[in-house]
Amino acid sequence: MSTVRIPHWFQGPTGSGQGGWTTARFIDIIGQPATVAIRAPIPLDTDLTVVSVETGPGPQRWQLIDDRRSPTNINSDSDPTPSVIMEGERWTPDFDSTDAVSIEEAAAARKRFPVREADHPVPHCFSCGTQHDSMGVQAGPLPDGRYATDWQAPGWSVGADGSVDGAVLWAALDCTAAWYVGYEGGNRPAFTVQYAVEVSEAVTPNESYALVAWGTATGDGIGTGWDGRKRAGASAAFTKDGVCIARSRSLWVAI
Repeated sequence: MSTVRIPHWFQGPTGSGQGGWTTARFIDIIGQPATVAIRAPIPLDTDLTVVSVETGPGPQRWQLIDDRRSPTNINSDSDPTPSVIMEGERWTPDFDSTDAVSIEEAAAARKRFPVREADHPVPHCFSCGTQHDSMGVQAGPLPDGRYATDWQAPGWSVGADGSVDGAVLWAALDCTAAWYVGYEGGNRPAFTVQYAVEVSEAVTPNESYALVAWGTATGDGIGTGWDGRKRAGASAAFTKDGVCIARSRSLWVAI
């Protein structure tokens, strides 16, 4: 068993951990490709335990558990939030692709960000929030209907060895997809319930990237638009030369 702890600053929805960042930390411990379901709001400044669930030859599923609310300790906390915060499942990565967008096109799209500051659904999100030190992942529409923003890894994510903490990319791709899902074709903010990322190349410090989001379909019949309260999304990160370094797939539920 290992633990994941999300410091307060790494929140997405107010008072809850950012989904992309937390998923990256969860996958760091799992150590292999997995798709992650977010089952409950992510507690901040709390040790969350990672456990494997044996369902075959070796672990096939993993859970991120808040032990304060486990069945053996139900009287210690009146909060009804389930003990399972996230659940990862082994899978073979299967991601959609999209055409590259230039840094200039992505920067122009960001200027068309569709949300006023007063209406921002997650103003304290460290990735896309309105505070001055957020990563500013605020994607706007491209002429072809996709959403995009330019993005650079923040200085605090660069370690002493010069490498970038990859979790910032997971967080940025998550928020990029969120703006497409919630605002393409209307105004319907949503939250992530399923997330998977494939990274083929590490982020380079001080380099700008184009983050792009678009609609995708799922294997269970959900198309590129809304299906009731559900909608699927995808996002990708491109270098200035048009090389895709990472892709994501996600499922969202309208607030």
